[in-house]
Order: sequence, then structure tokens, then C-alpha cells
Amino acid sequence: MSSWLIRRLAYACQWWGYACQIWRIPKIVIDAPNYTHLSSGVRCLHLLCDRLNRLGVSAAVTAEVIDPRLNTPRVSRGTISVYPELLNRSIVIYPEIVAGNPLRARNVVRYLLNKPGFFTGAGIETYGGGDYYLHFADEFRPPNLVSRVLRLPLVDTTIFAPPPLSNARNGFLVYSARHQPDIKAFPDWIDNVTIISSAAPRDPPALAELYQSKRALIVGERTSAIAEALHCYCPVMILPHRSFAFEPVVSFAGGYGLTVGLDQVGLARATASAPAFPAHHAMQHTDVDAKILEFVADAARHFGLSELQRMEA
Repeated sequence: MSSWLIRRLAYACQWWGYACQIWRIPKIVIDAPNYTHLSSGVRCLHLLCDRLNRLGVSAAVTAEVIDPRLNTPRVSRGTISVYPELLNRSIVIYPEIVAGNPLRARNVVRYLLNKPGFFTGAGIETYGGGDYYLHFADEFRPPNLVSRVLRLPLVDTTIFAPPPLSNARNGFLVYSARHQPDIKAFPDWIDNVTIISSAAPRDPPALAELYQSKRALIVGERTSAIAEALHCYCPVMILPHRSFAFEPVVSFAGGYGLTVGLDQVGLARATASAPAFPAHHAMQHTDVDAKILEFVADAARHFGLSELQRMEA
């Protein structure tokens, strides 16, 4: 076979592969880290992909590790890096921790899952001028930034659920990650303490078992463990300090199951109100699917993507 024919065949195969990749590129590409239950931000990105696909909007993640229970197809970062033009008719969603535009996408959405720069130090100045913004919670949106709120439910209620009525609660849990509470300074009535730490992670079923059997979770930082514990009727004691803006957390929870400070009277009130939290939490997310579709339609208008513009809530 002549070298000319070999080159022609190679060229044809290259463009055939290119055409196939165009067909496979979804409407929304989420630049998500590998799935882990230890990060609520990572779970949010993968759950968003799952919900988009269930709503009929083709979506995929760039992560190599996914949760097999979710509908999260993968799209190769390698292919995108070779053929960035494949994304010209798609929307790419970056979490706030991603600076710049590593996928060289034309249509970029920034999903603020925390305050820009909170984890990396690289803030909103590293984003693009024409980017579209989503924020998970109002306290993550910088002042005067035009952004749409999109808060997904992150608690797996098949795992984090009320305990059997016969469960007796004793002892306390202390969440120790970015903020390490001074356990030695706790009052004497807080005894039989179990530490929850990222240094020694437990899987969700093991965590649920702890939440279902302890008197309270003590926490000094924002974490999804608060909602997970409350779904198990485990009250939460907030440790206030200068680095923890806890007011939005208490407000979103409606006050159910929460008390600020290490106070026995407050703990008694939180214990009594904790069973009301799951219903309150569910009410905060009744329209989440409609909000996702509204975001897709609005972002499509922002970027002038005619095919996606037909998406309606």
C-alpha cells in the first residue's frame, strides 16, 4: 500500500473520529473532580449532571471516578484538549475553585459552591468577562455580581434517615476538619466524645449509624454533616467563632434541631425540634428541577445557543 494512500486513510479516520466525538459531546460539560462522598461540592456537581440527564438535557462530567448509582456519563478531557472546538455548541460548568478556562470553552458557567478564593486564594478576577454565574447559597455570591441561585439537595435520604424508635442516644460527636474544636475546654456534661475527621474518614452508612445513636453533633464550620445529622434526628450544637459565619446555616435550617453554643437548655430545645428538620429541608428543594431547567434556558440565551434555548421549565 502506497504511503500516499496510508496518509489519506489516516486523515479519513481522524475526521471520522472527530465527527463521532462531535456527536458524543453533550450539551453541558461539567468539569468535576473525581467523585467522593467526602466533599459536598464534588457531590453537588455530580448530582447536577445526574439531574440534567434525567430532565432530558444531555450532560457529562470530566471526572475519571464517578458514582455508579448516578447518571453521570464521562467525556474525555484528552479529546477536549485536542479538539476544543467540540465545545463551541456546549456549555462548560466550572466550580469556583477552577481559575481561568483550562478547557478553552467558548460558553462558560461558574458555579460558586463556596466563596471565590476560599479554598484556592484565586478569586473572581481569574474568571472570564463573559461568564455566566450560578451560586449555591447567597452568602457565596460576591456583592453586585449578577448570579442565579441554584441549591441542590445533597443529603442521601436513603442512608441518612431517622433511627428506630428503640434507639438510645448517648455520647457526642465532634466534627473536626478545617476547624479543630478545643475538646478540653468543653463542659463536663459533654462526655463520651467521638471525633469525626477527614483524617480518618467513615463511609456514609457508618456516619449515619453514629448520627442515629449520639446525643448531638458539635461543629464549628459549615459542612454537609449538619444536614446529614439532622436527617437522623441528631441535634447540632454550633460552636461560634470569628471564622464561622453560621447565621446563614441556622437560617436555612429554619432553626430546627440547631442551637448556638454548648448549652444544655439549648440542646434540649434542639433535640425536641430536630424531627421537624427533614420536612423543612425537603420544602426548600421542591422546585429544584424547575430551577435547573430555568438556568439552562437562561444560560442558552446568554450564550446565543439556539438549540438549548428551546429548553423550558
